[in-house]
Amino acid sequence: GGGRLGAGGGGGGRELEHRRRERLVVLTPRAISLQRWWRVVRGDKIARKLRSVVDRASAEHRSLVAELLALRAACDESAARQAGPQAGPPGRASGAKRFEMWVSLQVGLPEEAEQPPAFTGTQVFSARSAVLRRAGGYLLDFFGDSANVGCKTDGGHYRIERSWKHFEAVLDYVRDGSCALPAAYSPKSQDNRRASSEEEELREFVREAGFYRIRPLLDLATSRLLRCRYSSPRMLSLLAERGLL
Repeated sequence: GGGRLGAGGGGGGRELEHRRRERLVVLTPRAISLQRWWRVVRGDKIARKLRSVVDRASAEHRSLVAELLALRAACDESAARQAGPQAGPPGRASGAKRFEMWVSLQVGLPEEAEQPPAFTGTQVFSARSAVLRRAGGYLLDFFGDSANVGCKTDGGHYRIERSWKHFEAVLDYVRDGSCALPAAYSPKSQDNRRASSEEEELREFVREAGFYRIRPLLDLATSRLLRCRYSSPRMLSLLAERGLL
């Protein structure tokens, strides 16, 4: 009886040893592999989440840079086209009508266009036609074409369908080569103009400079905008490498 008991105990020991070996040789490596796989999965999830957060945070930056580069390219294309061969001085072809020395500009968006309540309607500005042509871009395209001489409103103005909000500053730059760039705005009492940050105002102004395709003014406003938005010297250095500063 004792012999059989001893044999049974030996078999149990071998079974226990086999299980231990299975745990060490088979199950433990599998568990380790599973743990590694799970860490990779979790790491990938965290990485994707982090990328998503970074993408959302940088989307506006990428959009701004793309817009600035597009505005600059449009200015350069316009300047190159206008610098091409011409039949003669703009608006002075033989027998062509000529713009008056002083012209009046009626600036404002159409009534049906969406616009801030404080800047609805139109405003009238006056300038010398030669000065407007010298600005290049949009103004040269219009006032350099004698076909536009008769394109006046009933009030005798030349119409520019663009918000007049920043036009006075644009016109100051066209006349004098300098202007006051916009700043942040805080509403006063009985004021229907909303509050705005300096960055918001500058971004609007940059778009106006781009619309009129006045490259020096665009560069001036872009530099102020980027220095207002970014304080990191490294970021400013990278933007300079892109040619934006």
